[in-house]
Amino acid sequence: INRTMYLVALSGGADSVCLLLTLLAQGKVGAAAHCNFHLRGAESDRDEAFVRHLCAEKQVRLFVTDFDTQAEAARTGESIEMVARRLRYEWFAQLIASENLEGVAVGHHQEDNAETLLLNLIRGTGMQGLQGMQRVSYKQGFCIYRPLLNYTKSDILSYLQSQHQGYVTDSTNADTHYKRNKIRHEVLPLLQSMNPQVVAALNQMAQHLTEANGIYQLGLQQLYAQCELEPVPHHRHYKQLLREALAKQPHSTAILRELTAPYGFTSTQIADALKMRTGGLIINEKGLITCTPTHYIVGPLPTIMKKQVVNVPSLCSQHQIIVDADCTLEVSLVPIEKLKSWRCEKNELNIDVDAIKGPLVLRSIQQADRFRPFGMKGTKLVSDYLTNQHGSRLDKLTACVLADAQGILWLVGHRADDRTRLSAQTQQVLHLKIINYQ
Repeated sequence: INRTMYLVALSGGADSVCLLLTLLAQGKVGAAAHCNFHLRGAESDRDEAFVRHLCAEKQVRLFVTDFDTQAEAARTGESIEMVARRLRYEWFAQLIASENLEGVAVGHHQEDNAETLLLNLIRGTGMQGLQGMQRVSYKQGFCIYRPLLNYTKSDILSYLQSQHQGYVTDSTNADTHYKRNKIRHEVLPLLQSMNPQVVAALNQMAQHLTEANGIYQLGLQQLYAQCELEPVPHHRHYKQLLREALAKQPHSTAILRELTAPYGFTSTQIADALKMRTGGLIINEKGLITCTPTHYIVGPLPTIMKKQVVNVPSLCSQHQIIVDADCTLEVSLVPIEKLKSWRCEKNELNIDVDAIKGPLVLRSIQQADRFRPFGMKGTKLVSDYLTNQHGSRLDKLTACVLADAQGILWLVGHRADDRTRLSAQTQQVLHLKIINYQ
């Protein structure tokens, strides 16, 4: 018997209550989680009270959290639906990690899958979107389990009736201002008038496309190999493929579209990329496409560009700053007599504390940035320095600098400014070490 334990996403609606009961019968419930988004006033509180009572009755551990969803949507500019989804999955990820659970179980069923397929079709999608939901998928490193995906809403309601189990109803499910509700209440009934089995047909189509996608991916990997797709040296998050080989491929548009799919580039941008000259750049909020004389390069938007600046505490005994998921900056204050070595590796820097003027920030390079490379005469544009070091457009986009109020102290991973030089008068040293940079 599979004793894998899941966090059950429990709204109190029919689908999630059915999910809880079926997984309880299988011994797979590690805990339940309920989000109160405070979007429906007293109804939201009613749902929470119902879930609390149900879990107490079934002796299920319950976690409950509150979100000010409207305030978050106003802050980020996202839709209410997108904010609610992001907030709950971020919270689920924390609970799964802290409770050592396999993943989260959600109550999606056949109609949900059909609605998702139609939504993706309306928005414009490729094969991935037409596969719909998968029984098991992964998000943010954890499993999303959909054990009800082969069942219909009618199956769920019949099961709850047989168990004499009540549930709550979300009044906003009838609001057709939401696209999913419009599909549920208007589009699907119209399609069912043409084909009463349209929900089953859409789910079967999704299954067929999932199977076909396996063959497609195999062919795609062979095409990638012909174009010599490989990691970019010194840039672990980026991939490159040969421009000349891609140009000879009759499927070049499809190859580049699939390679850039995680970053949401449009068909027009893909077409423009295929005509791009050396050093060209196409960028959006998620990723970038650029090219060297020999390669196309694709990857995520550099974290340092998205964050703009990362504040660095300059006077502390020890501190660790998370730059991105992999990269950290270690900062420590060291008396000169305890400094192990005045020499530094490329990923390290020693600064005379008295040389620091104002707050320290870690940021991407800017157009007019200049510094005086350690041991050299005169100042140099950072971009010129990187060009002289044979840096590519990607090197310049991912480069970052440590700066204070007077300017650049360190072109990270390359060279320090002469202002950081230690001397016989130095008493305190700020030691910085960047780990997994690029």
